[in-house]
Amino acid sequence: MKTQVIQLDLHDDVTSVRDRMSWAKTERILLVFPHRFRILGRTLDLRLLQRHADTLGAQLAIVTRSEDLRRRAEELTIPAFGTTVSARRKTWERGKAPAKPTRRFDRPDLRQMRSEAFPPEARWRSFIGFRILFFSLAVLAIFAVLSLFIPSATIQLNPAVRLQSLTFTINASSNVSSVNLAGSLPARLTSMVVEHSKTVPATGSLTIPDAQAQGLARFRNLTPTLAGIPAGTVISTQTSPPVRFVTGMDAVIPAGLGKTVDVPVQAVDAGTTGNLPAGYLIAIEGDLGASLSVTNPGPTAGGSERTAAIQTAADRLLVHKALLTELLAQCKKGLPQTLLPGDTFFPDTVVVSQILSETYFPAEGQSGDTLSLTLRLQCQAQFASLADVDTLAEMSLDADLPAGFAPAAAGLTITPASIPHTQADGNTHWDVQTQRSLTARLDPLVVLQLSLGRKPAEAIQRLSDSLPLVGSPVIQVKPGWWPWLPFIPYRISVLIRD
Repeated sequence: MKTQVIQLDLHDDVTSVRDRMSWAKTERILLVFPHRFRILGRTLDLRLLQRHADTLGAQLAIVTRSEDLRRRAEELTIPAFGTTVSARRKTWERGKAPAKPTRRFDRPDLRQMRSEAFPPEARWRSFIGFRILFFSLAVLAIFAVLSLFIPSATIQLNPAVRLQSLTFTINASSNVSSVNLAGSLPARLTSMVVEHSKTVPATGSLTIPDAQAQGLARFRNLTPTLAGIPAGTVISTQTSPPVRFVTGMDAVIPAGLGKTVDVPVQAVDAGTTGNLPAGYLIAIEGDLGASLSVTNPGPTAGGSERTAAIQTAADRLLVHKALLTELLAQCKKGLPQTLLPGDTFFPDTVVVSQILSETYFPAEGQSGDTLSLTLRLQCQAQFASLADVDTLAEMSLDADLPAGFAPAAAGLTITPASIPHTQADGNTHWDVQTQRSLTARLDPLVVLQLSLGRKPAEAIQRLSDSLPLVGSPVIQVKPGWWPWLPFIPYRISVLIRD
């Protein structure tokens, strides 16, 4: 017969060996165990491999030098050989399993077994007195169970209330980052932008030109040809600076040497500087100066000046200071409106943080009867938030909290006792008065210990004598006819009103 030899490795287990056996297509499968095997040493492992070989329709045998493994194989009728060669040469015969010993049992005595299973009842159990006694005990046990689990109760308590009041000084500073028990809290900043204008009269005076001087200019022809004089021709004096006049109309000077023509002229600049004596206008600007000469045969007149109001540095300083004062007053009025309700405003800390725009009209150096200033700036001030003041008040009250009391659910009240005052170092101080309601601490466990299993009247008396209460406790027992409070704590509900 063909034999499939499977050489086992040290790491093989039952699963891997079964997989390798499944590939065998022979009638005999020979498993060769390694010299120092540590696998498949149990009888159960060999039994599983034998069953798998049977399902494949093959006979299983092993090759091993271990006497212990060969003995176990023989117990399972698996042929065992010392070498592969001997396994190929010898015939594989299945051993016979040892016969199981047979046991003989004696025939049981059914009557005796019945008497043992159902022994006769004891004679004392048939007496009526014992039966009444046990029935009474059962009723009492049921009543005890009912007394423990059926009744329930509710205890309502009103803890004592007292008022806690405290007056303390608060120090707010921009150098403080958080509230502390020393009475300090951070000074926070708020800001707003304001814009306003103010006008003041100008107190300075300035002499300015008013009217232009006028007169006649006589042009003389220095050539034998005809010459034209256009309007706007400029003539001037030889002084420094020169006084300039301009012709007011077109004119033509006849041909010939020494021919003249008179043309009306007007001073370029207004003022008395244009009032000139005769013979002062002797220069012609432009190309006509080479062919013509000029002079004023008579004096020029009509030039005048007037006195006008003008701003001074004092005016600018005055309007700036006055407007700044008004804007700061506006900031003191408007900045508190930027705060949340309850925040404390520090009016002494209002300052201008930034000037956004500053416009004067008229501009510096220009005349005008009045001086107007439009100023737009950002102002800021310090304040204390209500949350910080509440936190400091709670910390101060907690430090002075009486033993056995706790703050009530209602919030505390804070009343300023003085106006905030800011010192030169930037710190702001003021006094506040705070108060809150306190309620006595009641421990439900203590309430249960004082009332468990007692009559309602007795429990009310014990609770009133031992606990700080307002009024008497209210106890409701269900069912109403039950005379005692429950003996089990979880059957009692304790309600403590805030």
